[in-house]
Order: sequence, then C-alpha cells, then structure tokens
Amino acid sequence: MRGGFGVFFGGFENQNGNNQGNSYPFQFNFAYFIPDSHTPITVSNVNAPGCNVAYTFELGFSCTPLDPALVDASGIGWTGLQYNFQTPYTEGWNFTFEYAFTPSLTLTAGYVGNSTHHLEIFKGANNVTQILPPDATTCGPGAPIAFPDLGCSITYQTTDGNSHYNGLQTSLEKRFTGGLSFLSTYTFSRCRSDAGDLLNSTAIGSYRAVDIPGVGIQADYGDCDFDIRHVFHFSGGYQLPFGKGRHFLNGAGRGLDLLVGGWSTNWIATIEGGQPITLPCDTSPAAGVGCNDFIIPGVNRHGSGAPDHFLNPAAFTQPCPPPGFQQPATCVAGLSGLALLGGPPTQVSGPGIGRWDFSLFKDIPLTERFRLQFRSEFFNILNHPTFNAPGFGGNGVRALPGSTDFLDANFGRIGSTRFPFNDPRQIQFALKLYF
Repeated sequence: MRGGFGVFFGGFENQNGNNQGNSYPFQFNFAYFIPDSHTPITVSNVNAPGCNVAYTFELGFSCTPLDPALVDASGIGWTGLQYNFQTPYTEGWNFTFEYAFTPSLTLTAGYVGNSTHHLEIFKGANNVTQILPPDATTCGPGAPIAFPDLGCSITYQTTDGNSHYNGLQTSLEKRFTGGLSFLSTYTFSRCRSDAGDLLNSTAIGSYRAVDIPGVGIQADYGDCDFDIRHVFHFSGGYQLPFGKGRHFLNGAGRGLDLLVGGWSTNWIATIEGGQPITLPCDTSPAAGVGCNDFIIPGVNRHGSGAPDHFLNPAAFTQPCPPPGFQQPATCVAGLSGLALLGGPPTQVSGPGIGRWDFSLFKDIPLTERFRLQFRSEFFNILNHPTFNAPGFGGNGVRALPGSTDFLDANFGRIGSTRFPFNDPRQIQFALKLYF
C-alpha cells in the first residue's frame, strides 16, 4: 500500500445505560489507501497548477486537498474509538481449604473470584436512541440515531464492558500403596458479563439497545460466552500387580515376565455442562433494536436433547409487534416500550461435553540402562460426539438456517460437532526407547 489520507475529529456525547449523559470524546477516523501507486482517485475543485482531476500520489502531495469535502469518500467505512481508552484490569481473590484425612487421602476446596472492568467492546453501527415502530426509518435525515451528523454504517468501540466470576473449586485425591491412584475434581461456577467476544459470535448475541436511555449494554448482562456451570473430571492410574517387583508373579521367569509384567494404565473422564445460548425473536417488534425470546415457565426447554431436536419450540415465545404489523404465530401481546426487547440473554445451555480417554503402557527392561516402552492411547474411546450449539457458525462451520427460530422447522437442530478433528475415536500406538 502506498499513500493515503485520514480525517480525525471528536467530542461527542454518549448516553450510557443508566440514562446519564457521560461525555466520551470519541475519535472518528477513516483512511483510504491506494493499493497501486498508479491507481487514480477522483478529486473535485482542485485548482493548484499542474493538478488533474485524476492523479496519483506519485505526483506529490501538493495536489492532495486537506478538505474532506473535496474528496469522494463513498464506500469508506468509519470507525469510532473512545478517545480516552481505559486499560482493562482484573481484581482477583481466593480462599482455599486443604485437609488430609489420611496420609494418602486429601481434600482441597476453594472459593475463587474475580472482577474485570473496562473490557473493550464493539457497540455496533450508529444506533437508534428510542423505541420505534417496526417500519420506522433508522438511518438518514431525521432518524433518531446516536450521531446524526455521521453515516449509519459507522462502528465504534468503547471500554465499557465488565465481567464477574465466582466459583467453588474442589479436588479429592487418593493414592494406594499398590500403584493405584485417583484424582477427582469438581467446579461449580458462574461468570457474568456484558462484554462479548470481539472475534466470534457470542452467547449474549448482539446488543439490543446500546443508545436508548435506560437500557445500554447493561440490559444484555448475561452469562459469559465461556461460562460452564458444572465441570467434573475423574482421572487415575494403575500399575497392574503382575510380574517382577509386583504382588503377583514376582518370581516368574523372564519369558513370563515379558508377557505379563510392566503393564500400567491411565485414564481421564470429562463431564462438563453446556455453554449458554441466546435465542433471538422470530419477528422484530421494533425498528433498529434487537429482541430476545421469552421462556414459557414450566415447559422443558431442551426437547429430547437429540441433535435434531435439542430445543423445544413450545418453551419459547416473543413480544408481539404493535397492532397493525405482522404478528408471529405465537407472541405476548400488550407490551410496549422496553418490554419489546424481550427477555434477558442466555436463556438456555448448549450441549455438554462427555468423553473418556484411556491409555495402556508396558515397560520392557532391556538392560540396567536401556528400557523400551510400548504405548497405546485411545482418545474418546467410547466414540461419543460433542456437539456445537444450534445456530453455531464460524471457523469454517455454517449454521443450519432457522435453528434458533422457534417458529422454524429447523429450530433446535444441531449441524456440527464441536471438535471436528478430535471428536471421533482415535487410537495410536508408539514404541519408545529410554536410556
């Protein structure tokens, strides 16, 4: 890239979610780069001697106007940055208790928490500042948008996000004298945030009403993208009690020892809950804002739990648009104002994780110095798939259309597995020499 120009200005009023006017000096900027030094750009009203209507930067900057009104900037996107970007910081704390029941049985339990502030977020395009009818104009002259002097396609970033984590983390370990050991860990935790992942689709979905007074990003404060409520791991190892130096067949000859001695096994079982999902409305009840489904109390949200029916459409509904507009097949009537945004984010959990990895080793002593080891490892030995959530897309995966729309026949259907290359059962063998 060679050449370019930019325009920077700032000082806009931003309305936060508490209906308090905070003055955020924003820096809006755009830049236009010419990929080929011989590619002309169009400039109007350039009267400097030797300047042409079509020119390149090789002619020098004497023909480059400093007034952005003289440059055709159509197609150039705007990016707004919070001018006084604040550095994110985290406060953490923990309290841990350890107790040894016996010299070989120990328990550890701890409370772990943290609080993170000033997370960077994308607030999206130039957003509306009031609840509008579904057919209202949300862009152009007269539209109630946050920055009326700028185009509707601008995006801007701030450091308004916050998150909080609280968890109980426990472990129980037992070691036996015969070469058997167990380790079990369990974590019960919850993470809450109004900051989504900048690079991927997020559990809280898109912000619904960033610039509407009294709403802001705080209305979308929900479970973190990576929130998993229950995590249980159970691992262990066992040196089989056969062969030289073991309880059984200790005096066996070398031939028998080579066959039955030196075997050991290890395993780890993983059981985890699912990550949160936010389900959007089928029909927008208002213009320029987002909408989440309502949960119908007393109805099972998860259907059969099978990949083709993971969610139950009968458990969800949405706000009705105002009278006179197209109504979905099922909705809650009589709502107005902020109630048209629907329910809170993260209404349901996605598929969990369940897998068992297993290994079997054998040590073969050759001499006092050299030892040969045979290794066989079985990943996901039960061949149990781990599925993505309905509506998941990204990383080369396309979501099934309508899989998050409770009125669509595809609602609740899962279209991909979570670990596409590591999900099927894998078996590998190896022979290693140690000295």
